[in-house]
Amino acid sequence: MAWLFLIPLVAVALLFGLLALLWLADSGFSYVAWALNTLEEDLQAGVAGAREKLFRRAARKHVERRFAVAAGATGTVDHDAVEATKQMPALRRLFDQALPDAVVHCLRLHQKSAGAVGARYIFEVAYEPECYGLRQRVVELGAAAMGMLERYPYLVEDEDLMAYLIVLRTEVVPVCSNCPYLQYRLDTAPLLCPTATTLKIDPRRITKK
Repeated sequence: MAWLFLIPLVAVALLFGLLALLWLADSGFSYVAWALNTLEEDLQAGVAGAREKLFRRAARKHVERRFAVAAGATGTVDHDAVEATKQMPALRRLFDQALPDAVVHCLRLHQKSAGAVGARYIFEVAYEPECYGLRQRVVELGAAAMGMLERYPYLVEDEDLMAYLIVLRTEVVPVCSNCPYLQYRLDTAPLLCPTATTLKIDPRRITKK
């Protein structure tokens, strides 16, 4: 019967053993997590460094090519000028027509559909497929315009285009992604949404039949 007295001791020993295993497992997991996080940070830093080197190299080649063209070096072709000439018509169509038209279409649909269903607030029609789809189209066009501007060869030499890029990045894409116009009551909402105001859209385009 003496072995019965050993049961509590064995149980305590097993408990301590289990706690020790849990501590080791937790320590090992923490180390693995730390190692993975460190590896991820190192990879991100490496990618960022490589991207920065490529950007500086491309910028240096761009400047060297521009100086060579300006100096009249034999056989030198200003490829940036050729590319800019190709891109500008598409940029102008996007800035002057496609994006403003999309904003007007989006705004008019939200106003008309909210009125048609008797909504008190515009957000009541926000997730109807047609309304949501038009807001997403504005966001996608704005993002596309940003990408085109960032690839435009003479961007850093054109203050107007740089300013437009900043407007798209700060006042169009993020605003339309979380549209504040939806929070207005229909009967007190301003005629123009924030993006329409930013893009200086003619209010008559909203009210025309």
